[in-house]
Amino acid sequence: MTVETAKQAKVGKARLRMSPDARRTAIVDAAQALFFSRGWDAVTIADVLAQAGISKGGFYHHFSAKEDLLDAIVERLVARALQGTAAARDAITGDALTRFNAFIATMNRWKAELGPELRFFTDVMLRPGNDVLFQRISAASLEATLPILQQMIDAGVAEGTFDTPDTEIAAEVIFALGQVRRGVLQSAIAAADSGDLEAAVGLLDARMRAEGRLIDRLLGLPAGSILLSHPADYRLMLGAMKLTQNPGGDA
Repeated sequence: MTVETAKQAKVGKARLRMSPDARRTAIVDAAQALFFSRGWDAVTIADVLAQAGISKGGFYHHFSAKEDLLDAIVERLVARALQGTAAARDAITGDALTRFNAFIATMNRWKAELGPELRFFTDVMLRPGNDVLFQRISAASLEATLPILQQMIDAGVAEGTFDTPDTEIAAEVIFALGQVRRGVLQSAIAAADSGDLEAAVGLLDARMRAEGRLIDRLLGLPAGSILLSHPADYRLMLGAMKLTQNPGGDA
């Protein structure tokens, strides 16, 4: 038996021993590593299969297209972020507003720590012609995020801190604000890429302060209650994104 044959036999045995959940995880792990290092356009399904040591049949048992891998990665990252932010929120004592602001602050810190990964997603989402991918990423984020937002708003209404006629719609509106932030984010990234990091931070700060004022009204709160803007975290996030030379993007 040649060395190459032995390697193939070893991979074959590993495939047989792999449970469906483990196989799906291996595929997503491989896709995530390749997308973040090479960019979306440069990676094929064949590349993912080779990286994961999975057969084509094994892939199509879990996914039907390359875009499905993007959904899985978004779901994974959002779920991890929400686990951490929910834990931080639950550890905070105080009323619903205090916990809501703690949730936002932790989410901002998480984004600041994931500059390279966020650069990949923004390049995919903001590139002209990628509207379908943008919608897929948004849908995956919505599914994971909306229940947490509504739970927090429900709790705030129940204790009398928030006053809004429909908590489900309020949660949907808050989430939607992030989706229509696309142009401002694109301008901020462009400013950071050009070397004007403070202008980039200023764009996000102004936008998030305005959104915070809108959410104050939506939840029946005094002006300045929702602390949506965190410039220091934006500076870290945009700086990390600027330093990431993503082969699949324009940086």
